Amino acid sequence: MSNLTIGISTGIKSAKMSPGEIPCAVLSVEFIKLCNKFDAQAVIFPPQFNTPNFSLKGIDGLIITGGGDIDPSNYNEKPASKLERVSLKRDKTELNLLKTAEKENIKTLAICRGHQLLNIYKGGNLHQDIFDAGYKEIDHAKPYENAVKHIHDVEIEENSKLNKILKINKLNVNSIHHQAIKELGESLIVSAKSTDGIIEGIETTEEWEAVGVQWHPEYISEDKASNDLFNWLIN
Repeated sequence: MSNLTIGISTGIKSAKMSPGEIPCAVLSVEFIKLCNKFDAQAVIFPPQFNTPNFSLKGIDGLIITGGGDIDPSNYNEKPASKLERVSLKRDKTELNLLKTAEKENIKTLAICRGHQLLNIYKGGNLHQDIFDAGYKEIDHAKPYENAVKHIHDVEIEENSKLNKILKINKLNVNSIHHQAIKELGESLIVSAKSTDGIIEGIETTEEWEAVGVQWHPEYISEDKASNDLFNWLIN
């Protein structure tokens, strides 16, 4: 048993509650199920309304989750027309979480939006819409209800950390994103790409262990690769 505690970031979404519809911190329960599966407990970090200097004391691993688009002001660009569900509060909260995780050397798994934010944290930027950027071979922006479906292959770089975790060179993944990494940040390498060239995996080259994946392993949690990723984070 691991007996570890995993910190997980959340989004904000209006939800129907007894008084009506109110803004709530939201997180897919699949994350909690996967943490519990490996005998870890989950602690959530919702978006903050100030910009605190986080302490991650007692946190053994960190997950930066998926969600809406990242405000392009975080990488010195103006917003394009197709941006949706932007939350600067969430951006700032998660960037502070990444900063603290690096400082305290806490193993980090960054998923979809989190994968993109890890790149921005390290000084990289994004394609604000991959279709507009010319990537039309694969429909990456499948609707949410297709999150449990395998959509396309990704090719994993040999000898990357992701390759060592999953012990495979190719993986079939789900896909529910319309943005992607454009220019890579500092101290990062590409660990996986789709066949049309979209960056699907990144990882740090420093002492701090951080892995980003563009797909959602929590929604295909029966896959061996999804379990291997969470096992790496927790154990």
